[in-house]
Amino acid sequence: MAGKSICIGVMMALAVLFGRSIGGAGAVGVSGICGPILNGACDPGLFCDHTPGTCALIGGTGKCVRVPAVCPLAESKVLLPVCGCNGKTYGNDCQRIKAMAQKAHNGACK
Repeated sequence: MAGKSICIGVMMALAVLFGRSIGGAGAVGVSGICGPILNGACDPGLFCDHTPGTCALIGGTGKCVRVPAVCPLAESKVLLPVCGCNGKTYGNDCQRIKAMAQKAHNGACK
């Protein structure tokens, strides 16, 4: 039984480290400051969107934003490519946030 609680503890620590929501005490709402060390994780349905260009920064902070189920039609047709920290180019920022990917920079990935 001790192994199971250690595994759950490790999973929760990783969720906080990567800015993923685990809900519960200490969760942060929309536009709140989030991050792995002092600020906590975002509420369920939100994504901790870090400052663009801070892909490999351990301990960085961000702002909690809503994860859209679908991007609005008007935004879906707008092509303003952004590069995610995962090396993938998204058609626009809404699509990147929907994929819960951190932003490396504006424009296509190289």
